Amino acid sequence: MKLKIKKDKETVLRKAKDMKLNTKKDGKIKHINAGLRSRNAVSDALSIGGKAVMDNVEGSEEIEEALELGKTGLRTARNTADVTCKTVRGTKDVSQKAGSILRTKEKGKKLATQKAKQKIRKKAKNKVKTLSKKTSKKVAKETSKETTKITAKVAAKAGTTAAGSTAGPYGLAIGYAVGEAVGEGIEQFDYRNTQRIRKLKFMFDKLKPQEEQSDNIFKLAKDLIRSALFHFGRKVIKLILLLILPILIMIISIGAVVMGIVAILYNSPLSFFLPPLSTGETIHSVTTQYVSEFNRHVDELAEAHVDADQGRVIYVDFEGSTETLSNYYDIMCVYMVKYGYETTATEMSETNKTNLKAVVDDMCSFTTGITEETEGKGKNKKTVKYLDVKVSLKTYSDMVTTYSFNGEQEEMLNYLMRECRAKSSSGGSTGGNRKSSLTEAEIKGITDKISDSTQKKVCTFALSKVGYPYSQAKRASGDYFDCSSLAYYSWQDAGVDIMYDGSNCAAAEAHYCDEYGMSVNESELQPGDLIFYSYKSNGRYKNITHVGIYVGDSMMVEAVDDNTGVVLQDYHNKNLVMIGRPNKKKEKKNNK
Repeated sequence: MKLKIKKDKETVLRKAKDMKLNTKKDGKIKHINAGLRSRNAVSDALSIGGKAVMDNVEGSEEIEEALELGKTGLRTARNTADVTCKTVRGTKDVSQKAGSILRTKEKGKKLATQKAKQKIRKKAKNKVKTLSKKTSKKVAKETSKETTKITAKVAAKAGTTAAGSTAGPYGLAIGYAVGEAVGEGIEQFDYRNTQRIRKLKFMFDKLKPQEEQSDNIFKLAKDLIRSALFHFGRKVIKLILLLILPILIMIISIGAVVMGIVAILYNSPLSFFLPPLSTGETIHSVTTQYVSEFNRHVDELAEAHVDADQGRVIYVDFEGSTETLSNYYDIMCVYMVKYGYETTATEMSETNKTNLKAVVDDMCSFTTGITEETEGKGKNKKTVKYLDVKVSLKTYSDMVTTYSFNGEQEEMLNYLMRECRAKSSSGGSTGGNRKSSLTEAEIKGITDKISDSTQKKVCTFALSKVGYPYSQAKRASGDYFDCSSLAYYSWQDAGVDIMYDGSNCAAAEAHYCDEYGMSVNESELQPGDLIFYSYKSNGRYKNITHVGIYVGDSMMVEAVDDNTGVVLQDYHNKNLVMIGRPNKKKEKKNNK
C-alpha cells in the first residue's frame, strides 16, 4: 500500500513538473515570437523611412531631418523592446501561476493556460498594430513631403544649369531633359513608396476584427492600378513634352524675333509704310488736314485782296512741270525722319500732331505784299494794284540743310521719298510714247537726221541722259538733272552759255533767249530748240516753271519730276509760253 501511494505521488509530481515546464516554455516562446514580430515591423517601417530619407537627401537641412527621423525610429524600437520585455516577464508570472493551478487541478491548469495565451496574443497584436500604423503614417507623410521638395529642387537646379551652358533654342530642351533625368529616380521611388503604403494600409485593415474592416482586395487593386496609370501617364506626357519642346521653343523664338523686328520697325521712320496701330487719325489724314488748311487760308487771302484791286498766289521760285503743286509727301517723309526714331511717330497722339504741325509750318509759309503793274496800251493803259500772296513750299531736299540731317537721316529720307513717288502717279507733262532708256543705235537714228552740227551736239547730249534721275538739289552733280540744268548743260556741251544774270533756271534761260531775240514761233521748231512752259505763278520771268528740248520728229527730251526722271516723249504744247533757239544770231532787244 505504501509503495503504491508513493508511486502515485511521484507520478503526480512528474506530471506537474512536465506541465509546468511545457506551459512555461510554450508561453515564453509564444511571447518571444510576438516580440520579434513587433521588432520586425518596426524595423521594416524604419527601413522604409530611412530609404526615403537617404534616397532624397540633399544639403544640411535634409540631413538634419533624416537624423531626427532616425532618432524617432530608434526611440520607437527601444519602446517596443521594453514592451516586449515586460510582456515576457508578465508571461513568466502567468506561467508560474498557471503551473501552480495545474498542480492543484488539471482543468484549472488548462483554463489558466488558455486564458494566458489569449491575453498575451491580443496584447502583442495590439502593440504591433499601433506601432506599425503610427510608423507607416509618419514615414508616408515625411517621404511624400521630402520627395516633392527634393524632386522640384533637383530638377530645377539641373535643368537650369544645363540650359545656361547650352546655346541656341535647344538649350532649354536639353536643360529640361537633364532635369528630368535627375528627378526620374526620385519620382520612381515616390511611386514605389506610394504602392507600398497602400499595401500596408490593406494589411492593417485585415488585422482588425471583421466587422471593423473597410478595405478589400478590389479597392486595393483599383488604387494600385490607378497609381500605376498615373505614374505611366506622367512619363508619357513628359516624353511628349520632351519631343515637342524644341519645336515649341523654336516657334516661340521665331515669334519673338518677328515681334522684335515689328517693334523696331514701328519705332523707326519705316513705320510710315506699315498699317496703323489703331483706328482713327493717321499721319496721312492729319497731314492732308494741315496742308488743306494752309492752302485754304492762302486762297482766302488772295480772294479778299484787302487794299488791292486783285489778289494772286505766287509760288516763289517754283520750278516744275505740274499744275498740281504740293509738297505733301515731302512733309510726311521729313517728319518721319526727324521724329520717327525710337518712337512710334505714325501714332497720332497730341505730341505727334504738334510735331507734324511744326514741320508743316517750316515747309509751308507765305508772305503778302502790294504790287502795282501797268497793263494795257493807249487809252486802255492803267495801273493795277495786286495783293501778292507769295507762297514758299520747301522740298525734302531743302530740309536736309534746315534740320541738319546727318548722312544716315538723309539716306533714309531719300529712300522714303523714292517709295512715295513710286506709289503715286506722276503729275508731270502730258507727253505720250514715253521712253526711259535708249540704245546707242536709237540715239544715232535720231541725231543722224540733224544737219546743224551745234543742234546735233545739243540733242546728242540730251538723248544720252534719258533714264537719269531727277533732282533739283543735285542738279549740278552730273548724275542728276532737273529741267533747266538738262537744257543748260546740253547747250553748254555745244559751246553755248545760256545763263542769264547769274541764273540758269528755266525762267532765266527763257529771259536770255527773249532778251537777245532768240525766240521763235512754234511752227518754226528745230532740233535743239528750248520749249518753255508755265504751270504756276512763281514770280519769275513770265512765270515760267519748266523747259524741254526738242529733238525732231515731234519728239522732245525733258526732266519731268522725281518720279519720272529724264525721258524721251511726244512733243506737247499745253501751258506753252515761248520757244527759244540759243544759237540764233543775237539781236539785243530793249524789253528788259
